Amino acid sequence: MDGAGELNSHPAKIHWKLNTSNQGKLEEFQKLFAQYGATLEATQVDLDEIEADPLQVVAHKASQLHERVLIDDTALDIEGAEVGIHVRWLLDHLPNLLNKKAYWHVFLAYRVGEQVFVYKGEVAGTIVASRGGGGFGFDPFFLPAGAQMTLAQSKPDQVNARALAVKALMCDQKFATVQALYDWEGPWQRD
Repeated sequence: MDGAGELNSHPAKIHWKLNTSNQGKLEEFQKLFAQYGATLEATQVDLDEIEADPLQVVAHKASQLHERVLIDDTALDIEGAEVGIHVRWLLDHLPNLLNKKAYWHVFLAYRVGEQVFVYKGEVAGTIVASRGGGGFGFDPFFLPAGAQMTLAQSKPDQVNARALAVKALMCDQKFATVQALYDWEGPWQRD
C-alpha cells in the first residue's frame, strides 16, 4: 500500500506489497488479489522468524517491515504432531503422518503504527500420500475435507487457506489486532 491516505480506502483499491521470496506463493497471491481488482507486488526482506505462537510470529514479522507491507505465515496443525509453524520440518516427515487430520492456517498481516492487523484463512483436511504435480510445499500431501483431490491436483478457492485469508483481508474481516512486536528475547526458528 502506498501513501497514508490509502489506509481508509477499500482494500481492493490499494496497491499492496507482500514480503516473500517464494515465487510460487507470490504468483498464487497475485491471482487471488486480482480476483478483487487489487494489485500486488513483492518485496524481499529476509526476516528471521521467532519461535512462538502464530500471532506472535506474524506480529513480529510485520513489525520488522515498513508500515502496510503484508507478510504471510503458514501453520499446519496435524493430529498427534507438533508441526504448527514448523512447516519446513513437515516436508521431511510426512510419511510418519499419513491419514492424520490436519488444519492448514494462513495468516496475512500488516502493521500501521503500533498495531498489527491479522487476517486468517483455515482449511481442514487429512495428510495423504503425495498425489499431483501442481502447487508447492505440502500441497501434494494435503487432502481438504470432503475433497477427492489434493491441493496439488486441484486448489479451488473454497479449500485454499490463502484464498480465504485474502478474502478476509478484502472484506476487512480481521482475525485479530495485536500490538506491534519489535523486540524478541525468546528462541528463534531454525531450519
